Amino acid sequence: MDLGHFGPLAVLVGVVLGPLALEYGDLRRSSGLGRTGALLTIALLLPSLAVGLAAGFAFSSAPALQWSVTVAITLVVYSLAARGVVVATAPAAARARR
Repeated sequence: MDLGHFGPLAVLVGVVLGPLALEYGDLRRSSGLGRTGALLTIALLLPSLAVGLAAGFAFSSAPALQWSVTVAITLVVYSLAARGVVVATAPAAARARR
């Protein structure tokens, strides 16, 4: 692999890992989750991706549409799952206000 391949790879890593690092910090700060809890919540991205891939498989004849559906479904499923964790781990008084 020559050095020309590292540029796009670095951009891809930044696009994926950057927002995940921000999400990790936000979960730790605003939800009061510990390191393990925040990491496990972010790990919900993997099953969310599996759901997105399964949903996008029906559109395999149009790759752009397939990946658009995959990304959209993955984001929705992950957002719902992460929100469920935050709500479930919130103190009772905070849950009563929601």
